[in-house]
Order: sequence, then C-alpha cells, then structure tokens
Amino acid sequence: MARRGRRRGGPRYKRISLSLPKRLYSVLNGIAMGDDRKLNRLIKGIIEEKLQEATVVELEAYITGASEEEEEEVKEPNEEKA
Repeated sequence: MARRGRRRGGPRYKRISLSLPKRLYSVLNGIAMGDDRKLNRLIKGIIEEKLQEATVVELEAYITGASEEEEEEVKEPNEEKA
C-alpha cells in the first residue's frame, strides 16, 4: 500500500493586499453595504472573473506595464505590410 505524503499545514490560500483608489473603494464598499466580508467576496469575484477571461498575453502585458491600446498600435502596422 502506497503512503500518501503529508499535507502541509497553514492557510490554504495566500493572503494578499490591494491598493484601491478611494473613489473605487467607496463604490465597492457601497455595493457591499459596508460589510467587510461582502466587500472581500465582491473583490474576489471580480478578480476571478477577470482572470478566467484573460489570456496569458494580456496578463503579461499587466506585468510589463503595456496597455492594450499600445499593443493594437504595434500590431496594426505589421498587418498592413503583410
């Protein structure tokens, strides 16, 4: 009988913190009716939805700081030459 490896203890998810603009925070906090749990669930849902729809190229663009508009401008001249 094969033995299972021991599962590490500790939290299942990595804890992160976000910096939000005050205006965006106040809107999201209003939607969550001032409840921190609802606010966290709302932010988590928004992030998960965005990650499901995003491609690896789009996520890499966030890291490099390039916006989608800059990528489109670079792609368009290459298409015209072809």
